[in-house]
Amino acid sequence: MKTHLLLTAMLCALVIAHGAEPLEHPTGRFSFEQGIVLDYEIAPFNKNIFRQKVGRIGPVYGVDGGGAPSTELRKLVVTRENKKTPLEVSCMYEPAPGGMLKSQFRVRLLNARSMSLTGTFSDAAGSYVAQWLIVDGIGVRTILSDNPDTVSRLLNP
Repeated sequence: MKTHLLLTAMLCALVIAHGAEPLEHPTGRFSFEQGIVLDYEIAPFNKNIFRQKVGRIGPVYGVDGGGAPSTELRKLVVTRENKKTPLEVSCMYEPAPGGMLKSQFRVRLLNARSMSLTGTFSDAAGSYVAQWLIVDGIGVRTILSDNPDTVSRLLNP
């Protein structure tokens, strides 16, 4: 028990020392109709990378003011009919304060072979949306935008 507490304390100290806050829900799973499952992973963003690259880490969605992100969406995998499809999550930061909610996602079955997944993300300051098309187990991110009109259109179809 003491070893477990010591390891937990060391991990927390390491996370805080690198400028990231510990996450309440770093991984999770949501189940939708038709047996569709969505797994996610949120991870602390390595601020050393931001410093080494002088802030040049590509498009940064979810962060206002040009500062370094504290978290990033590391993984998003949709499973349908036992077929796992990893989705593109590059440039997606600060996906949700404290953890993701199922209500952030909307699944739409298009036909027997295809579906779309829409997600809304925000740290309460920088909101953005992403949309993926999944056909025959292959996923393509078709939208990644923080444009207010696009965010509004996808939130209220």
